[in-house]
Amino acid sequence: MNNYQEFARENIINMNPNSDTSIEDTTLKITVDGQSKCFEFGDLKKFHQGDSWFGCAVGFRVMQIAARELSNTTLWSREDLYIVSGHPGEGVKDAIELITSTVSSNHFRLLDNVPSQGCSKRMKFEWWISDGKQTLHIKMNNNVVPEQFFTKLDQLSNDDALTDDERGSKHKEFDKLKTDLSNDVWDRPLNANFMFDFLSSPLKAGELPDE
Repeated sequence: MNNYQEFARENIINMNPNSDTSIEDTTLKITVDGQSKCFEFGDLKKFHQGDSWFGCAVGFRVMQIAARELSNTTLWSREDLYIVSGHPGEGVKDAIELITSTVSSNHFRLLDNVPSQGCSKRMKFEWWISDGKQTLHIKMNNNVVPEQFFTKLDQLSNDDALTDDERGSKHKEFDKLKTDLSNDVWDRPLNANFMFDFLSSPLKAGELPDE
């Protein structure tokens, strides 16, 4: 294990010692006002006021990658963070806000071509996280979210023709799918969920990436 890996294991993400594949645990750390602060996924479940549990899981895992990749020999910090998201969902936004406070501090924005409210097929599972010195680009792997997710999402977004019973049944099916996908996101190692790279030059606050 090199020095960075040792630092990451001890200071950024708690690793599951009983896992042969070293799947990350449900915690991460970030520097807040000069002090290391640890967050658990349970904190996000309390913070989130809705039922976007898949979005919460995705957002927290994105923050775990950011914690890992934006920490070198020192733990990453809330200071100077700026985040661009292709995903407008409340679960994802709440994860980002809980960990980084960038939403409330106006250091967060959506891509211009992404609807600001609600999830849809036009949204992107893609994020850009800048610490002022470098910008980490994170994108969910194509095989993580099945087409079935967007089909059911579209059905519920255009449900005027459904009866109450049909609508209720569709919601139950979609809730089960989101639960299954959330479990899958936690069961897989981070690198099996996401790909990432660094931009050649960092984004400044307010800037959007070239797509």
